[in-house]
This record gives sequence, C-alpha cells and structure tokens, in this order.
Amino acid sequence: MAKTKESSDAPIPVGKRLIGYKEASKKLNHDEAFRATVYAMNTLLIQKGFYTDEEFRFQFRQSAQKQLRKIPSN
Repeated sequence: MAKTKESSDAPIPVGKRLIGYKEASKKLNHDEAFRATVYAMNTLLIQKGFYTDEEFRFQFRQSAQKQLRKIPSN
C-alpha cells in the first residue's frame, strides 16, 4: 500500500487524512484526550527504544494490581 506523510514520520495511507491536532483537541472529551495522550507517549517511547512493549505491559499490570487493591470487594 502506498504511503504519504503528514507533519511527522508516521506513514498515512494514500487517500486518508489524519485529523489535525487542534481539531482532535476540540472534539475529544477530557478522558478521551488523556487516553490519546497516554497512547501517543507510550507508542513513542516504545518506538524510540526507551522500553519494550513487554516492559510496558509489566508496568501496566503492576499498576492495575495496586489500583484494584484499593477497590473494596463486595
């Protein structure tokens, strides 16, 4: 599939348009914008080699376990 580039090195399929940053910021609610930010940061850190997907998943599981301990069981 042919690719084109828009303002970053990430390939965009020909015929597709990536939403603009300002447009996305206006359309996403607070939680969605936070999730998009975390996704973008983690993707960049993995791509740049700061940590692996496996290391991220381990830290995610560890954090989730700590959070779940705080929730009272029924």
